[in-house]
Amino acid sequence: MSEYQYYEFLAIDRPLTNAETKRLRRLSTRAEITATRFTNTYNWGDFGGSPTNMMEKYFDAHVYVTNWGSYHLMLRFPRGMLDEDLLPDYCVDDPFSFWTTDKQIMIWWCSESEDGGDWVMEGEGWMGRLIQIRNEIEKGDYRSLYIGWLLAISTGYSDEDFTEPVVPPGLASPTAAQKSLVEFLHLDQDLVAAAATASEKLSPKVDETESMNSCIEQLQDDEMKQMLLRILKGETQYVQGELRRRYNQFLKQLGASDTEDSGSPKRTVEQLFGLIEEAKQKRLKREARALERKRAAEERKRRKYLAELAKRFPEEWENAEELAERQTGTSYAEAVELLVDLSAAYDQAERTKEFNTRLSQFLSRHQRRPALIRRMKEAGLNPIVRVV
Repeated sequence: MSEYQYYEFLAIDRPLTNAETKRLRRLSTRAEITATRFTNTYNWGDFGGSPTNMMEKYFDAHVYVTNWGSYHLMLRFPRGMLDEDLLPDYCVDDPFSFWTTDKQIMIWWCSESEDGGDWVMEGEGWMGRLIQIRNEIEKGDYRSLYIGWLLAISTGYSDEDFTEPVVPPGLASPTAAQKSLVEFLHLDQDLVAAAATASEKLSPKVDETESMNSCIEQLQDDEMKQMLLRILKGETQYVQGELRRRYNQFLKQLGASDTEDSGSPKRTVEQLFGLIEEAKQKRLKREARALERKRAAEERKRRKYLAELAKRFPEEWENAEELAERQTGTSYAEAVELLVDLSAAYDQAERTKEFNTRLSQFLSRHQRRPALIRRMKEAGLNPIVRVV
């Protein structure tokens, strides 16, 4: 198998300058580089740049996928945007970590497979599925952080007595991006379901516009003027981060924040792992019920189709004759498929003997076409064995 490495970087808060894109071009002559994106696939060789440096200097999101089992997501936030006191509780080891610069926070989910060949998937498309996580975290939704903590403990971090951080509400009803994150990291879905048993339901959302206006009304005139000045100086993302931090704190005061500790007893890693089998059995039952519903729906659809087909028996026999007369492999296959459907339609209409008679006549007319006869016998269309 040839090597496969996929790199994608995305700039969200601001586009890159021409000078920055030129510097990036020096790192790779083959990459697709725009003012907002850097993408490249390597089937040999390696990328000459540093993803961490590129994130600190240029980009807000990074996805990395390889065919030996590396799946990385890195997100950058302005300082002040997140509750930094909570991050160490979730980001506990190399599989899920964070670091800061003077003005930024980087969060890194890192899944590494020991037998990556079984997990190979293309890197294209993952950025679009995962990028919403950044917006969710900025708004105080820390379910993706808890998913990162689950990744860390599932790869052997800590001991059995290690206790979990705050379990965010809504873990049992994740967003599309959070579901994609679980899939991307190859995280055991039964472990996530087991952890979600202690997650409260999401609280009813407050009117965002009204609550934001209430938060802004608490700002002093001098503060607002300073913020406007900083925006004019090009510090928009940092002002936004500060305002978001204040707004999240305001929601906490209202009791409308999703980051509050419910006070529920914290579970140990051993206790969490002990819940996996129960979660698995519940999942298997759900899947079995869903499969049964799907089969029942398909059966209803099939019976309806056969009932409609029964109304057109003469026309459909003419169609089968016409297909047989074309004498091509494709037309023979279509003719046999139609005959199989006719057989089922006659059976459903309790007219099986009539079908056998018509089929015998059909065979008699086309007995000098061995390719067609062979296909019919392979499909079980033999009136001799069908007589009832």
